[in-house]
Amino acid sequence: MFNRHFIVSCAAAACLSACVAAALTAPAFAETQPPVASPAPSPAPSGPSDPCTAMLAIVTRPTVTTSVCVVKPDHLLLETGWTNTVTAGPGGGNTAAYPQALVRIPTNIRRIEFDWTPPTYERSSVGGTVVGGASDMAFGAKWEAGYNAKSSWGANAFVTVPSGDAAFTAGGTQYTVNVNGSYALNSVFSLGSTLGFNSLTGFGSNGSVQRFTSFVPSLVLTAGLPNSSQPFVEYAYFSHAGLGLGGKSLVDFGYARDFGQHVQADVEYGVSPTKINGQTQHYLGAGLSFML
Repeated sequence: MFNRHFIVSCAAAACLSACVAAALTAPAFAETQPPVASPAPSPAPSGPSDPCTAMLAIVTRPTVTTSVCVVKPDHLLLETGWTNTVTAGPGGGNTAAYPQALVRIPTNIRRIEFDWTPPTYERSSVGGTVVGGASDMAFGAKWEAGYNAKSSWGANAFVTVPSGDAAFTAGGTQYTVNVNGSYALNSVFSLGSTLGFNSLTGFGSNGSVQRFTSFVPSLVLTAGLPNSSQPFVEYAYFSHAGLGLGGKSLVDFGYARDFGQHVQADVEYGVSPTKINGQTQHYLGAGLSFML
């Protein structure tokens, strides 16, 4: 699960400077007057502070909502995680997925990063048969478009290629475009949101690969606490949960904490109460992210 989770400019005015000197002409033996003192320069107005400095703001996991911020130049961000999803109902079972890696690479282009999602190993017992294998990999980019004193906004996109094993591949190339934003309610609470537009693939009843679309809006509430920690609660809606399936809701909550400037840990729990083919799902997850 990637959550993932977009980009900003500021301006400064120049200071005034002036120097006035005066000298008086006098008769012989008269003394020259001292120069008039220059006025002190006015302080330059400061713009809004950069909201994308702490790892809590930059790391995008474990939420569905994607963070606005990109990785700063001269750094590399590795996000990893593990989830165990329980499918309850007829033909249910467990699905474990790890390391859920996301590699985020800064570029020389201002406020743009490149992203790579290597294959994740999955092991599932859903349907009564235990099967394991690799998922598809993805490539993408993120743009941190701008910010002001309260808000930030941006976008990202991914292309997923059908590189995984038979049991865990979507069978075709998939495309995702996200519009991301955040808004500070006050000094503690903030809202984040992603509007996800997805062109996905799946296997039809006859085994052929078919394309479908899914719109995924999400909203997350976070609270900035001491010790660089942050609890969150999130709601996301998937207009199509899969090929030929209707929509589903997801509610998740968790906790993330930075340990210095280079390591972040998170834990989370989520539940999808929507019944699909008589089944519901809930999951437990944890992750580690490293700023290199």
